[in-house]
Order: sequence, then structure tokens, then C-alpha cells
Amino acid sequence: MRYTLHIEDKVYEVPDKLTIKQFKDLSNWDIRLEDNWGKIMSIVMNVPYEDVLIIPEKTIELAIVFLVDRIYPDTSPLKDGIIDVKKVNVGTFVDMEVYISGGIQKNIYEIIQRLYNITPTDDMLIYDYYGGIKYYLNWRLNIFNSYRKLFGLDDEFSKNDNELEEKIDPAYNWYNFIMVLCNEDFLKIEEVVNKPIIEALNFLSYKKDKAEEEKKRLNELQRNHRLN
Repeated sequence: MRYTLHIEDKVYEVPDKLTIKQFKDLSNWDIRLEDNWGKIMSIVMNVPYEDVLIIPEKTIELAIVFLVDRIYPDTSPLKDGIIDVKKVNVGTFVDMEVYISGGIQKNIYEIIQRLYNITPTDDMLIYDYYGGIKYYLNWRLNIFNSYRKLFGLDDEFSKNDNELEEKIDPAYNWYNFIMVLCNEDFLKIEEVVNKPIIEALNFLSYKKDKAEEEKKRLNELQRNHRLN
């Protein structure tokens, strides 16, 4: 069903799907803030902002209800061509973490490029790729839940991406993460970033557990020495 908005003698349609460019342009306007709704309508429906200013508040509120599903198309299917998450390497994982921490909408071009190995264009539809992004985020959620101790998270599983984002330190030092993997050898960085991320996380988990065991052993020796 098509929905239209009439402003004087002009007719504006609620689009079925948004372009990637529109999705990114909306990154500066938090939809949770009512003051931004007019600007969001202007971007999504191509309504001149001066025309938006004369629209009744109730009409804007109703329009936003219809636009939410277009902006965040949760029913978007998983599009063919997405990378195999089982083969995600350290470089891709780290790049994606940087993009996600900087904002999915702000970095949507880079994220789609990484996930689908394509060069996105302004006229591509976010609907075609949103399912793939959600798929990756769910896999990422499982990764962080599986390696909570390594990433310094609490013992509780994160149920969704929002919970996870509240726990992850956005300033996490990914460069240091890579340097530990290559044993501080700069010349080995290229080799390391091409390693599977699961393999790298297993190795770092092993090193962390070993270091903690050694620390525990030394503390025990010091305690026994004081007792003697």
C-alpha cells in the first residue's frame, strides 16, 4: 500500500525502501528525539524542510510511525554474497569493530563493503543489506559472549546488541590486540591480520589463562615464603 503526504498542491510519497545514502544521512538525526522528526521526514520523503515546518505535529508523529520500518527494515532477508563468518579474519573483525563503534549508519558504506566485498553506491537500497548486517551482529554477539573473560566483560550473557554495546569499551585498543598476536613484531602484522579471528581468540584466551595461572602460582609461592 502506498502512503502519501499532501502539502498544499504538492504530493510526497512514503518510500517503500530507503537508499544507503538516505540511511547514512539520517545518522545525524536521532529518531528517538521528537525535535528531529521533521528533519527525518525531509530526508526520507524528500520534502523541503520549509514545507515540513507547516505540517501539524500529529501528522508528523503519524508519518514517523510509517517511516521507522523503512529506516530499520528488520524483515530484510539475508542477501546472497555475504562473507562466511566462519572465515572472518582478524583484519576484517577489527575493521568491523572500528566501524560499529563509530556508528553503523555513519559507516554503512564501509560495513557493506566489508560484508559483501562490493563498492556500495548511493542508490543501493538499505533493505537489501540490512538483513546481512543483523546476521553479522548476531554472530558478533555470540563471539563476545563466548570470549567474555578475554574481553573483560562480566559473567552475564548479553541478550542483544544493545546490551553488548553497553559493556564493550569503545576505546578498546585493537592495535594492541594485534601487536600481542604478532608478539610485538611489526613485520608479522600482515600475517596476523589474515589469521581467522576464532583461531586468534583461542590463542589469546590460552595466553591469558596461562598468565593468570602463573600469577596464581607466584602468589602462592610468596605466601608460603612469608609463612616460613
